[in-house]
Amino acid sequence: MKFFLTLIFVVAVFCSSKAQSDKNVEDHQLQLGLPMPSVLYEAGISKNSTLSIEAITGFALRGCSGCETIFGIYPIFRGQYRYYYNMGRRLRKGKNITGNSGNYVGAMIVYQDGAPLIGNLHAVTVLGVGPVYGLQRTYKRGFFYRLETGVTYFEDEFQRGFGLVLAARVGWVIRKRR
Repeated sequence: MKFFLTLIFVVAVFCSSKAQSDKNVEDHQLQLGLPMPSVLYEAGISKNSTLSIEAITGFALRGCSGCETIFGIYPIFRGQYRYYYNMGRRLRKGKNITGNSGNYVGAMIVYQDGAPLIGNLHAVTVLGVGPVYGLQRTYKRGFFYRLETGVTYFEDEFQRGFGLVLAARVGWVIRKRR
Protein backbone atom coordinates (compact mmCIF):
# COMPACT_ATOMS: atom_id res chain seq x y z
CA MET A 1 0.00 0.00 0.00
CA LYS A 2 2.89 2.36 0.75
CA PHE A 3 4.15 1.73 -2.79
CA PHE A 4 0.72 2.70 -4.21
CA LEU A 5 0.57 5.95 -2.22
CA THR A 6 4.12 6.84 -3.24
CA LEU A 7 3.27 6.11 -6.87
CA ILE A 8 0.23 8.45 -6.77
CA PHE A 9 2.39 11.22 -5.33
CA VAL A 10 5.16 10.79 -7.93
CA VAL A 11 2.66 10.70 -10.82
CA ALA A 12 0.89 13.79 -9.48
CA VAL A 13 4.10 15.79 -9.21
CA PHE A 14 5.33 14.64 -12.65
CA CYS A 15 2.02 15.27 -14.42
CA SER A 16 1.47 18.64 -12.81
CA SER A 17 4.91 19.82 -13.91
CA LYS A 18 4.12 18.81 -17.53
CA ALA A 19 0.49 20.02 -17.55
CA GLN A 20 -0.76 23.11 -19.31
CA SER A 21 -0.69 26.46 -17.54
CA ASP A 22 -4.30 27.45 -18.40
CA LYS A 23 -5.79 24.95 -15.98
CA ASN A 24 -8.99 25.61 -14.08
CA VAL A 25 -7.72 23.57 -11.12
CA GLU A 26 -4.86 24.50 -8.81
CA ASP A 27 -1.37 23.30 -9.74
CA HIS A 28 -0.73 22.29 -6.12
CA GLN A 29 -2.87 22.55 -3.02
CA LEU A 30 -2.36 21.53 0.60
CA GLN A 31 -5.37 21.22 2.94
CA LEU A 32 -5.57 20.71 6.69
CA GLY A 33 -8.92 19.16 7.59
CA LEU A 34 -11.26 18.36 10.47
CA PRO A 35 -13.26 16.78 12.25
CA MET A 36 -10.79 13.89 12.05
CA PRO A 37 -7.38 15.58 11.67
CA SER A 38 -6.11 15.17 8.11
CA VAL A 39 -3.60 16.46 5.58
CA LEU A 40 -4.46 16.38 1.87
CA TYR A 41 -2.19 17.18 -1.07
CA GLU A 42 -3.97 17.74 -4.39
CA ALA A 43 -2.13 18.30 -7.68
CA GLY A 44 -3.64 19.43 -10.99
CA ILE A 45 -2.83 17.00 -13.80
CA SER A 46 -4.94 18.50 -16.60
CA LYS A 47 -7.31 21.41 -17.19
CA ASN A 48 -10.04 20.02 -14.91
CA SER A 49 -8.48 16.93 -13.28
CA THR A 50 -6.48 16.34 -10.10
CA LEU A 51 -4.83 13.55 -8.16
CA SER A 52 -4.92 13.72 -4.38
CA ILE A 53 -3.45 11.82 -1.48
CA GLU A 54 -4.77 12.22 2.05
CA ALA A 55 -3.57 11.02 5.45
CA ILE A 56 -6.29 10.91 8.12
CA THR A 57 -6.28 9.93 11.77
CA GLY A 58 -9.22 7.71 12.70
CA PHE A 59 -10.47 7.23 16.25
CA ALA A 60 -12.36 4.37 17.92
CA LEU A 61 -13.52 3.93 21.51
CA ARG A 62 -15.01 0.86 23.17
CA GLY A 63 -16.30 0.67 26.70
CA CYS A 64 -19.22 -0.52 28.79
CA SER A 65 -20.32 -0.68 32.39
CA GLY A 66 -18.27 -3.34 34.13
CA CYS A 67 -15.56 -3.52 31.44
CA GLU A 68 -12.41 -1.63 30.65
CA THR A 69 -12.67 1.34 28.28
CA ILE A 70 -10.12 1.10 25.48
CA PHE A 71 -9.39 3.28 22.45
CA GLY A 72 -7.29 3.45 19.31
CA ILE A 73 -6.05 6.11 16.91
CA TYR A 74 -5.51 4.65 13.44
CA PRO A 75 -3.87 5.77 10.20
CA ILE A 76 -6.14 6.03 7.16
CA PHE A 77 -4.81 6.78 3.67
CA ARG A 78 -6.91 7.86 0.69
CA GLY A 79 -5.93 8.39 -2.92
CA GLN A 80 -8.29 9.98 -5.44
CA TYR A 81 -8.56 10.96 -9.05
CA ARG A 82 -11.03 13.85 -9.44
CA TYR A 83 -12.56 15.33 -12.58
CA TYR A 84 -14.16 18.73 -11.85
CA TYR A 85 -16.92 18.80 -14.43
CA ASN A 86 -18.50 22.21 -13.81
CA MET A 87 -15.51 24.58 -13.77
CA GLY A 88 -16.33 26.16 -17.14
CA ARG A 89 -19.94 26.79 -16.15
CA ARG A 90 -18.84 28.30 -12.81
CA LEU A 91 -16.48 30.66 -14.66
CA ARG A 92 -19.19 31.71 -17.13
CA LYS A 93 -21.52 32.53 -14.22
CA GLY A 94 -18.79 34.54 -12.46
CA LYS A 95 -18.47 32.07 -9.59
CA ASN A 96 -15.31 31.23 -7.69
CA ILE A 97 -13.13 28.27 -8.79
CA THR A 98 -10.14 29.16 -6.59
CA GLY A 99 -9.02 26.28 -4.39
CA ASN A 100 -10.74 23.80 -6.73
CA SER A 101 -14.22 25.06 -5.86
CA GLY A 102 -16.44 22.84 -7.96
CA ASN A 103 -18.30 19.56 -8.27
CA TYR A 104 -16.40 16.41 -9.20
CA VAL A 105 -16.66 12.75 -10.05
CA GLY A 106 -13.78 10.42 -9.52
CA ALA A 107 -12.28 7.21 -8.25
CA MET A 108 -11.05 6.55 -4.73
CA ILE A 109 -8.88 3.99 -2.99
CA VAL A 110 -8.79 3.89 0.81
CA TYR A 111 -6.68 1.91 3.26
CA GLN A 112 -7.21 1.77 7.03
CA ASP A 113 -4.66 -0.06 9.14
CA GLY A 114 -6.10 -2.00 12.09
CA ALA A 115 -3.04 -1.55 14.30
CA PRO A 116 -3.43 1.58 16.44
CA LEU A 117 -0.77 4.29 16.44
CA ILE A 118 -1.86 5.15 19.98
CA GLY A 119 -4.02 3.03 22.27
CA ASN A 120 -4.75 -0.66 22.63
CA LEU A 121 -7.98 -1.20 20.66
CA HIS A 122 -7.10 -3.29 17.61
CA ALA A 123 -9.48 -3.00 14.63
CA VAL A 124 -9.67 -4.68 11.24
CA THR A 125 -7.50 -3.59 8.33
CA VAL A 126 -9.72 -2.37 5.47
CA LEU A 127 -8.96 -1.78 1.79
CA GLY A 128 -11.64 -0.18 -0.40
CA VAL A 129 -11.99 1.14 -3.93
CA GLY A 130 -14.86 2.76 -5.85
CA PRO A 131 -16.41 5.75 -7.62
CA VAL A 132 -17.22 9.00 -5.79
CA TYR A 133 -19.21 12.18 -6.37
CA GLY A 134 -18.38 15.29 -4.40
CA LEU A 135 -18.43 19.02 -4.11
CA GLN A 136 -15.80 21.30 -2.68
CA ARG A 137 -15.96 25.01 -1.95
CA THR A 138 -13.05 27.21 -0.89
CA TYR A 139 -13.43 30.78 0.35
CA LYS A 140 -11.13 33.83 0.28
CA ARG A 141 -9.36 33.25 3.58
CA GLY A 142 -8.72 29.56 2.78
CA PHE A 143 -11.65 27.99 4.65
CA PHE A 144 -13.09 25.04 2.70
CA TYR A 145 -15.74 22.39 3.02
CA ARG A 146 -16.13 19.15 1.09
CA LEU A 147 -19.03 16.70 0.87
CA GLU A 148 -18.60 13.32 -0.80
CA THR A 149 -20.58 10.16 -1.46
CA GLY A 150 -20.03 6.97 -3.39
CA VAL A 151 -20.12 3.21 -3.41
CA THR A 152 -17.01 1.27 -2.39
CA TYR A 153 -16.00 -2.34 -2.76
CA PHE A 154 -14.13 -3.23 0.41
CA GLU A 155 -12.21 -6.14 1.88
CA ASP A 156 -11.08 -6.80 5.43
CA GLU A 157 -9.90 -9.87 7.34
CA PHE A 158 -13.43 -11.22 7.79
CA GLN A 159 -15.64 -10.07 4.94
CA ARG A 160 -15.83 -8.34 1.59
CA GLY A 161 -18.63 -6.51 -0.17
CA PHE A 162 -20.01 -3.14 -1.13
CA GLY A 163 -20.57 -0.20 1.19
CA LEU A 164 -21.77 3.36 1.05
CA VAL A 165 -19.24 6.18 1.46
CA LEU A 166 -20.40 9.41 3.08
CA ALA A 167 -17.72 11.96 3.95
CA ALA A 168 -17.70 15.54 5.16
CA ARG A 169 -14.64 17.64 5.82
CA VAL A 170 -13.96 21.26 6.78
CA GLY A 171 -10.60 22.95 7.13
CA TRP A 172 -8.10 25.36 5.65
CA VAL A 173 -6.22 25.49 2.40
CA ILE A 174 -2.56 26.35 2.86
CA ARG A 175 -1.51 27.97 -0.43
CA LYS A 176 -0.55 31.07 -2.33
CA ARG A 177 -3.50 33.08 -3.59
CA ARG A 178 -4.23 32.97 -7.34
